[in-house]
Amino acid sequence: MCTVVAMGVRTGPAAAATPPTSVLTTLDGEAFLLRDSARLALAEGVALKADDLFDVPAQARLARLEQNDGVDIALGPDTRALLAPRLAGARGGARLYLLSGWLKLSAPAGTRARVLSPWLDVSTAGGTVVLWLHAAGASLFAEAGEATVQRPAGGEAVVLQPGELFSVPAGGTAPPERADRPSRAFLGALPRTFMDKLPSRLARWRDQAVEPQAAGALSYAHAQPWIDAEPALRRAYLARWRPLARQPEFRRGLVSGLKNHPEWGPILSPPEPRRPPY
Repeated sequence: MCTVVAMGVRTGPAAAATPPTSVLTTLDGEAFLLRDSARLALAEGVALKADDLFDVPAQARLARLEQNDGVDIALGPDTRALLAPRLAGARGGARLYLLSGWLKLSAPAGTRARVLSPWLDVSTAGGTVVLWLHAAGASLFAEAGEATVQRPAGGEAVVLQPGELFSVPAGGTAPPERADRPSRAFLGALPRTFMDKLPSRLARWRDQAVEPQAAGALSYAHAQPWIDAEPALRRAYLARWRPLARQPEFRRGLVSGLKNHPEWGPILSPPEPRRPPY
């Protein structure tokens, strides 16, 4: 069976109070970072911040970030992810939100790490998991150690044993499927860069400050997948995109796709102030 490398997320009040520091330690191919209103080119050694958005194109092979508590997160080709999502309640305190694509999460012994997604929320303590979001749904592979999986809407959590695959079909109507081994389709699509356990490279960048370089303007097309994400994320990051709505190109995109993000309606077309009675 192939080995997959992944990252983890420590949950709970301590993690929320003192989030771990993160550094991009391995990059194979060209990938990008959306930070505030800028689009930046990722590079090895870049220190990452909460709310950073990762855009790993299909042509890239791997973008790996390591955290100072030993959690390791690998992003595969054609992947979008958000570092330290600002979600409240039971979904608060996660390390990463995977919007699409591939993620491999590894947590050291004694550390429980958690990642979120539109389909599945996953945690592992001292284990390694691989999460794949694709057109047909979502698939989670417990490569090493146990993994706990739960639907974002709540419900009973499922504990996977090492080697098991848990799949949720798209559409939300069909029941999840659980298998004692990964499917041929999963193994066939698995990024080759996920098959080897990589040594840590965090120490190499500990005393170096690498600044990401500008990679052109941040357009509506870059932000649109996040603006149209699940409602909780859209509400949490409304203020982030609001300054960009002043740009004509960005505003046109918001208006044309308004049915996918109706919360922008009052912002784009604010109601006229009520006239005082006479």
